[in-house]
Amino acid sequence: MINLSKEKEEKFYAKKDFCFSYSSLNKLLFSPSLFYKDYILWDREVRTDKHLIEGKLIHCLLFEAENVEEKFSIVPGKSPSDNIRKVLKDMALHTDAETLVDCDDFVILDSLKSLNLYQSLKADESRIAKIRTVDNEPYWKFIGNSNVDVVDQDTLLRCTERVQVLKDNKDVMSLFEEVTTDFDLDPIETHSERYLKSELIGLEFGLHGYIDYYKVDSDKKQVTICDLKTTGKTVSDFKDTVDFYNYWLQAAIYMKLVYDTLGDDADDYELTFKFIVIDTYDQVYVFEVSKDTMGSWANGLGGAIKTAKFHYNSRNYSLPIEFLSNKVTL
Repeated sequence: MINLSKEKEEKFYAKKDFCFSYSSLNKLLFSPSLFYKDYILWDREVRTDKHLIEGKLIHCLLFEAENVEEKFSIVPGKSPSDNIRKVLKDMALHTDAETLVDCDDFVILDSLKSLNLYQSLKADESRIAKIRTVDNEPYWKFIGNSNVDVVDQDTLLRCTERVQVLKDNKDVMSLFEEVTTDFDLDPIETHSERYLKSELIGLEFGLHGYIDYYKVDSDKKQVTICDLKTTGKTVSDFKDTVDFYNYWLQAAIYMKLVYDTLGDDADDYELTFKFIVIDTYDQVYVFEVSKDTMGSWANGLGGAIKTAKFHYNSRNYSLPIEFLSNKVTL
């Protein structure tokens, strides 16, 4: 019998081109076994949570508004709930039905069962009725013809209004001011939604990520890196949010990626990192990370890379490193 997990693992390692992103490295630190499932076996659930999609849309509207129609499908009417969207996304993998009416009952029931949704409803007919509705039909038609995130008109309007709040904030917009000179060789470079990749010397994997925005002033030897965060809490809670979601790891990775683009005189540059935060009440604040904090986060990244090296080289993802290298007692 073929061991499919082992076969997928061999294919993963044979490529020799894996790069850790913030998401994948953070997942490895949280649960090596979950990282193995999601990134090596590539058996992961596509996230369709509304707040995640709204965050991506706000990023796009602020940094690359010209690409909104390319990256999102705007569906007429109102989008279904998170759970309904999960079911419809799963169903789309198993049927080519153009409408929900044409979709076989067993496809709906199988998706509901695999996602463990609406199982408290005793009758199959009741479960099916949750999915096969007139309101869900427009969304179904869009996801059947799209590989991008689907948002409704209300979401687009709400996100557009939140982006305007950001644009009306002078502290935010001062970061994005276009500086022009009369010289052909402008000393200031700006980059938005920029993909960067770095090799790690002596390791078989690297780092990569998309940077929201960064500015390089080659005359003043200054670099400013900005990352936009939408939060369901308040700006007052953001310090706790940084710890909870390990945003420090993301900042450290982005600093490393940008640093590696600066060339031989990279050490001559002063790098500054700023979080632009808009909270659930549309309060906006720009958090600058201090040098001491950034140094601490860089050390944390070094430790995270050592952990990644252990798991990657040993191919052991069964438990976190502290359980594999030491006897843990209570």
